[in-house]
Amino acid sequence: MNFYELIYLKRELKNKLTGGKIEQAVSPHKNFLECFVVTEHDKHRLEFSSAPGNIALYLDTFRGAKKRNTINFFEAIYGVEITDVTIPETDRWLFLHFANGMKLHFRLFSNRANAFLSKDGIIQEVFKEYDEPGEEVPEPKELELFDPSGDVSKKSTKNQLTAFNLMLPRQNLEDLIEIHNLDDASVDEVEAFVEKMVREMKERPVYRLLETGETTLLSKELLPIETEREYDSVNDLILDRYKSYAHNQRLKQRKSSLVKSLKRRVKRLNSGLKNLYQADKSLDRAEKYEQWGHILMANAHLGDINAEEIEVDDLYNEGEKVTIPLEQDLDIAENAQRYYKKSKGAERSYEEAMNRIPEMEAEKEQAEKLLSQAEEIKNLWDFKDWEKEHDKELEPFRTQQSQSDEEKLPFHTLEVQGYPVWIGKSAKSNDELVQRAHKEDVWMHARGVPGSHLVIRMGNDKGMPPKEMLLEAASYAAFNSKARGAGLAPVIITKKKYVRKPKGSPPGAVVVDKEDVEMVSPKKPGV
Repeated sequence: MNFYELIYLKRELKNKLTGGKIEQAVSPHKNFLECFVVTEHDKHRLEFSSAPGNIALYLDTFRGAKKRNTINFFEAIYGVEITDVTIPETDRWLFLHFANGMKLHFRLFSNRANAFLSKDGIIQEVFKEYDEPGEEVPEPKELELFDPSGDVSKKSTKNQLTAFNLMLPRQNLEDLIEIHNLDDASVDEVEAFVEKMVREMKERPVYRLLETGETTLLSKELLPIETEREYDSVNDLILDRYKSYAHNQRLKQRKSSLVKSLKRRVKRLNSGLKNLYQADKSLDRAEKYEQWGHILMANAHLGDINAEEIEVDDLYNEGEKVTIPLEQDLDIAENAQRYYKKSKGAERSYEEAMNRIPEMEAEKEQAEKLLSQAEEIKNLWDFKDWEKEHDKELEPFRTQQSQSDEEKLPFHTLEVQGYPVWIGKSAKSNDELVQRAHKEDVWMHARGVPGSHLVIRMGNDKGMPPKEMLLEAASYAAFNSKARGAGLAPVIITKKKYVRKPKGSPPGAVVVDKEDVEMVSPKKPGV
């Protein structure tokens, strides 16, 4: 709430509440206080929200207080006449004055917004424990408006505006600066503009809810942002803003995890497709491996040379030599068979990529469509209807664990190139990580040394992440092991379905039935 709204709210409350009596003040839920006021001709419900980000004070339609699960406050003023409603000259407080000399204070700013009852300048009772009974009442600030300290010309335009009037509403200042080209204005022109704003808010206020969701007392001529709704009173403006904020927060909470999941999936699909579009490289590798196999078979008579590589005549480029890497524990013929097998594998990779591309493109198109629709929905009830309509399509994207559950996980969690990653904290943590992982998740561990288990969450995706992402995650697995100080370290990479824990084995111990190994440089996550 801003100071200029309080000017008009004070007038409305003074007209409606003076002479009335508070029958009951209760807190039906956290950060919320309801005061039930009865006057000679009417009944009112004065509501106060101290919730950070949604501080509000307003009158709502009267209804009786709940009799159960509520806490009563300020009983010393029950049945005592309200004699006045006031605000300070330059601060965001509002006071209800009572015939017995007590005063109910509402602090309408900061993360310490509060209501408390005082008498003779001493706090008697508090709503929130930000203030203490027995303390002196905090004094409102007395500010000098249009008398800035220091050289205003050295400040940014926004700071110039607030330097001339610290009570200006902040939410639309950047729009006003852009609309009225204030960045190019002189200090005197900025001061004149502030005076014009204040004059309009004090003399000709317009209670507008903007299409942006913000509120203003400025006319459309001064702030030409489209109006969603205009109100007859500032009370109705504040009430609607409060309820809209609460509504929007529920909408945000409901759709945030789903939108995040959809964005993550689109990012992963884009990354996967980028790699699949380069699948023709697999054909090049297949041809090269097949040629190396033929060349080695032509030299099979050399037998076992126990070397890391061999240089021989290139049968496919006359007069040139070719160097072929070897597995030292295999002879030449066995190395040839190994390359024939790698050639077949590269060919299969190409075929699989060609089959997978249309599927992934269709999945990406659907995920992008759902994401676009979700982001456009601005109403909670519309979002619920949309979820119901697309229930089956959205099922793969719904978060399996709530944020609070995620925070309780016994292992580290992070995101790597759009993929959720778990890293064990201890041997016991490693066991739980493996137990919770899905069979299609990717499991990693530094080979031959103690260390943390690492899992890349894949959901039910039977594929593998892009090679670049795998290597980055593998470097984290190496870092979280006894191989941390090595220049290069081998890391086992496999699907979790190939990892099992033998009965009776010690914490953290597993058996891997099928594995690939990558050499990586250990790297600390986040660096």
